[in-house]
Amino acid sequence: MKKMIIMAVLVSLAGIAAAFATGGMETVMTDTQNAKASAAVKITAEQAYERIHSGDPVVILDVRRADEYASSHIPGAILIPNEEIGTEVLSQLPVLDTEILVYCRSGNRSGQAAAKMAKAGYTNIKDFGGINDWPYETETGAFNASEKEGKLSSFRSWDIYGRPVDESIFAGSKLTMINIWGTFCGPCLREMPSLGELSEEYDEAEVQIVGIVVDTTLKNGVFASDVVKKSRSIVSQTGADYLHILPSSDLEKAKLSNVNAVPETIFVDSTGSIVGKSYIGSRSKTDWEKIIDLTLAGMN
Repeated sequence: MKKMIIMAVLVSLAGIAAAFATGGMETVMTDTQNAKASAAVKITAEQAYERIHSGDPVVILDVRRADEYASSHIPGAILIPNEEIGTEVLSQLPVLDTEILVYCRSGNRSGQAAAKMAKAGYTNIKDFGGINDWPYETETGAFNASEKEGKLSSFRSWDIYGRPVDESIFAGSKLTMINIWGTFCGPCLREMPSLGELSEEYDEAEVQIVGIVVDTTLKNGVFASDVVKKSRSIVSQTGADYLHILPSSDLEKAKLSNVNAVPETIFVDSTGSIVGKSYIGSRSKTDWEKIIDLTLAGMN
């Protein structure tokens, strides 16, 4: 086993837990928060459709009322009514450089919301007007914004690009390997190319890999934007192109408060229940294959 990196090199997890205990859904800030706000960009429905299906990380934001959303909305859209949007950062959208595609019914409220969000510091907002002009697929159903319980079977967080994630990420795979890592951790980074390869080689219905980046620590109630950006760069450079999650207070309650060293790897089933044992330290690709296959076999 390669040498473990002790978390004290960065900051004690007790300190992280105390920071998380300040409560609420955390906010990820960029360095431009206090800079002059960028104006939202107007795009067409066709351009929005192309961005949604580009494979790039985007968030679709519906700013109508809840009843309007329930009657018809664009698949994958989250709901924040325009009346609830001010010129402060939204807890539901905590990464200010996330590409956010905003729409309403006719284009009036989307323009208002986009302008307010730009003043709040969001830097990549695209307003594509109203659903009245949307010629593509829509769906019905209420938006579910229920409270989470702070455990792996019930949590709320975001990926490193600012897209909301919750326990539903586990549902499509029999087994999920959760690799808890830090941008400062040499062994973590050295094993990530192998984890990227394993992520591609296993059938996602059987096995998926998810990362949690622990050192996007809180300071004055916000995440460290430089570490968030660094984590994106590391993922790109190592080819570990699977889902990587920011450490929300829910994840702190669920697992991270008990992490003493990284990398640490755990396994959960499709419901988010932990299976098998926890593994401290990095492993070779061959060793991980054996561990994954053994864990799968134990679930049968």
